[in-house]
Amino acid sequence: MTVAAMQGTHDRLTGPRAGIGVALAILLAAGPGLADVPALTVATEPAQSQQAYQSRRVFVGRIEALRQSDLGFELGGRLEQVIVDDGDRVDAGAVLAVLDTARLEARRAELTAALQQVRADLGLARATLARTEEAAGFNGVSGQELDEARERFNALQAAERLAKSRVATVQVDIDKSTLRAPYAAVVIRRFADEGQVLGAGQPVLGLQEDGPLEIRVGVTGRGLDGLRRGPRREIEVDDRLLMTEVRALLPVRGAGTRTVDVVLGLDDEDSGLRPGDLVNLALPVEVKQPGFWLPISALTEGVRGLWAVYIAEPLDPGSQAESESAGTHRLARRTVDVLHEESDRVFVQGLLRDGDQVVVDGTQRIVPGMVVRLGVRRTAANNDQG
Repeated sequence: MTVAAMQGTHDRLTGPRAGIGVALAILLAAGPGLADVPALTVATEPAQSQQAYQSRRVFVGRIEALRQSDLGFELGGRLEQVIVDDGDRVDAGAVLAVLDTARLEARRAELTAALQQVRADLGLARATLARTEEAAGFNGVSGQELDEARERFNALQAAERLAKSRVATVQVDIDKSTLRAPYAAVVIRRFADEGQVLGAGQPVLGLQEDGPLEIRVGVTGRGLDGLRRGPRREIEVDDRLLMTEVRALLPVRGAGTRTVDVVLGLDDEDSGLRPGDLVNLALPVEVKQPGFWLPISALTEGVRGLWAVYIAEPLDPGSQAESESAGTHRLARRTVDVLHEESDRVFVQGLLRDGDQVVVDGTQRIVPGMVVRLGVRRTAANNDQG
């Protein structure tokens, strides 16, 4: 039962049945001289103070792909074909679009022919140089003729290298006229159509990586406590526990929001989340506030709508040992403030001390001043105080 649900329970307890409890309390408080009624047995738990409690703060985050790119050609030209469309999944290296390369291919053919001519001339110069060097060994040619043969051979070697580089440059431009996927992705947008003349770098297609996702969320204040790069951990995302990893804590705060962007990697590819989704992210926060963890069943509504708990005190504060041996205690009501609520327990502040025996069950059957016996006592371990 939640704290809110208990409000209605209190209303039902303030009717005629409450009068029966008051009458019973009077008879029990009067002692055996007025009524031989056995004392009610109640379950209690010793109060143990804590210096802090774990709460949650909810931040709104956005699901993003690890990589997203708007792709274009390095060269300008006429768009000849777009092979993919919105929503298509493509593998890394897949051809996405091509430019018209007719002029580049004609230029490549021209330069290739020139390269072949240079190679032919180079072959002839190599043979001429070999014959000249052989004749020079028998003083059949002059030194000038030998130098000229070597000079022509060296010049044609340089011409071959230049012609090869020109062919390679045109081939690079032809290769750059084919747009390929840099990674496995989904096509999320198409910016251009066939026949359009594009400038260098003008976007043609938008890609989004098809793979693991991440959450980007702006976190403020104590929400940053405990967030460190490193180990995987469970974080509550839209009421689901998902395995995440803190990948980055961006050091610059937003000028308007004063938040720090935190990037969390999602391990679960079957989470059902998609890039662009907004999610509520619950992060643990330690609140340094002294108080006591108590079962929610210990709460009862006090005066003026405040919350209260019942404390079982020895009948005679000066003779606690005697009261313990007799097994009877008198109930007192203490007002408390509920600072935090979890599924079955609450963190409270109020007029409590370490060791106070707090009634944890059946508070609807008791009233202040009633004499009771203590039943099986719970301990901090039984209640998972943590």
